[in-house]
This record gives sequence, C-alpha cells and structure tokens, in this order.
Amino acid sequence: MAFFDELGKKISNAGQAAIQKTQDLANIAKLNGSISDEEKRINNSYLEIGKLYTSLHGGDFEADFEPLISAIKDAEGKIANFKKQIQEIKGLVVCPNCGAEVSVNVAFCSACGTPIPKEPEPVVEEAVVANTCANCGAVLEEDARFCTACGKPVEKEPTEN
Repeated sequence: MAFFDELGKKISNAGQAAIQKTQDLANIAKLNGSISDEEKRINNSYLEIGKLYTSLHGGDFEADFEPLISAIKDAEGKIANFKKQIQEIKGLVVCPNCGAEVSVNVAFCSACGTPIPKEPEPVVEEAVVANTCANCGAVLEEDARFCTACGKPVEKEPTEN
C-alpha cells in the first residue's frame, strides 16, 4: 500500500506543479497585456504631442524636425489626391460650405443647401483622322487599300495630319 500512497503523492505533486505553471503563464500573459496597453498609451501621447507641435509650429519648426514635417505634408498631399480620385470614381464632389460629399449631378448641397459649382467640362480636342473612307467615313488602317466597312477601294490622296 505504501507504493500506491507514494504514487498518489507524486501524481498529486505533479498536478499541483502543472496547475502552478499554468497560473504563472496566465499571470505572465496578463502582465504582458498590461505592458502592451501602457506602451500604446505612451505612443498615443507621443502622437498627440507631435500633432500639437505640428499644428502650433507647422511653419516655424526647428531644423531637426524638417524631414519629418516634410514627410507628413507630402503624405497629406497624397492622401488628399487619393480621396479626390475616390470621389471622382464614386461621382461625388465636396460641398465648399459644409464639406459634405454630394453627387456631381446635383445643383445644391443636400446638407446645407449651398449651390454646388459645376466644374467646366474639359475640352477634348478631336484628333485629326488622316485615313478615313471617302464613301462611308470609317477609319482606315494606314496601308489599307480597301475599306473594311463598305468594301470600296481607298482613294490615295495626300492627307493632312
């Protein structure tokens, strides 16, 4: 019986050690999570300090900050360009009064009622097509001898570009 008592103690001790190890690992994970949370708070504070400094000293900053502030301004310009491209794809414009996004087809902002200025349509100059069929007007390949649309022979006249 002593053998079984001793075996029971060993199993019990091993179980207690496993429980203690599991508790230690859980506590370590909890503490690492707390450390990570505090590091995030510190980084957010640094971020806010940087934003405040940039807003207060955007034009009169120290020389040490020039590369960083230039990179920020460059990135802000790119972001504005990307947002404009997204608006063009979506068919939206920004209201000049309230900043709301409205359709390019509306005359007034749905949020504040301000008239939306229409951007002038870009003038597209038509390229002068040198090779067209005299019979049907279809575009011809440069070395074509017959029109592929109507089948008529191509008249070889001097063309202007």
